[in-house]
Amino acid sequence: MLKLQRINNIMVSGVHIDSYAILEDSVYPIIEPTMFLVHISQKSSKESVRAYGNDLLKFFRELSEVSSTAGLIGYDFRDVTDNEMNAYLNAYLRRKHGLKLKSINRHIATLRSFYDYAYSHGWMAERKNFSFLVRSDEVKTSELEGITKQLALEYMSKDDLKTLLDSVPTNNLFNCKRDQLVLMLGYYANFRTHELVHPSNLRVSNLDELIALDERGIPSITRSMKIYGKGNKVRDVRVWPELVQPLYEFLKIAKRVGAKHLMCRQDGTPLTTEGHGTKAFRRVVTSLLLNGELSIEEADLWRQRHFHCLRKCYATNAVTFCYREGIDKRHFVTNWMGHKNHETTEIYIYFEALLNQRTLFGNEIDMSKILKSYQSRDFRE
Repeated sequence: MLKLQRINNIMVSGVHIDSYAILEDSVYPIIEPTMFLVHISQKSSKESVRAYGNDLLKFFRELSEVSSTAGLIGYDFRDVTDNEMNAYLNAYLRRKHGLKLKSINRHIATLRSFYDYAYSHGWMAERKNFSFLVRSDEVKTSELEGITKQLALEYMSKDDLKTLLDSVPTNNLFNCKRDQLVLMLGYYANFRTHELVHPSNLRVSNLDELIALDERGIPSITRSMKIYGKGNKVRDVRVWPELVQPLYEFLKIAKRVGAKHLMCRQDGTPLTTEGHGTKAFRRVVTSLLLNGELSIEEADLWRQRHFHCLRKCYATNAVTFCYREGIDKRHFVTNWMGHKNHETTEIYIYFEALLNQRTLFGNEIDMSKILKSYQSRDFRE
């Protein structure tokens, strides 16, 4: 996970200055953008340097996503082609993050300056002459594109989730571990907030039977998890592998305090507040905002998100999984999510295609159903 970190009192040419660094895993600086930020710190205001840093942070985060299905451009900034740069501007900044032309033009100025600096310092054999082509028309306000923009605002990548998990308050270790798991249960198992504390869900005895250990003691879940929703309606959910170890670790903690239900207090008594997931998410976002490391745009984005967005992320990622495994996305995603019909899943098929630049052919999706499904109660819940 990349982050922008303020660094103070650096000696440059005999002068002490403050600047920013782009760090990987909160420890290792990425040399080229960090040196560029130090360079411009000698002649620019702190606010300007931070803006440059946040622009480059977005760019290098997208570079680091090359191994995922959402990657648009190659890992090394030296290898980025003109087409890839334009895809970054239009598909990533404009479509996914919904940035206005004014903000994108600032990103272009940052990237142009960075690449000129990289060439002048010998980090590239040839100067990059990007065309920086951006659609001149403003984002349309049609209902369908409004839906797309809203889903893009709500969608969180695994890096976004990690940012959330790292921001869970740590003043109480038990509550910290529990609420980190709360967020992961939304993202990796599509729990609604009230389902977290449903007495038939997440029972310690049931989880003991669900989780299997191999000869090395490594946990796995090979069967679907049963989740009781409204009216005790049951759905079978595929649990993503990323959830298994954290779930197993907190299960051990819950058993040590004598809890019968995974969502419990430190004395083992069960939580009963149906909105616990919503409140936990909001506390974490508040902590993230108070950290002061977000740009204005990023802070505004996080304010618009809520716990239920995690469930929508699960649905979108489930479509990607079905494509990868060659299984029926309408049948499985609809059942995993507990939707009443396939029409609600159409929204996620459509958004997943936009997110991952996937081409939908022929009658693969019925566009006429998307607006109707978006307005339905089934989608909101």
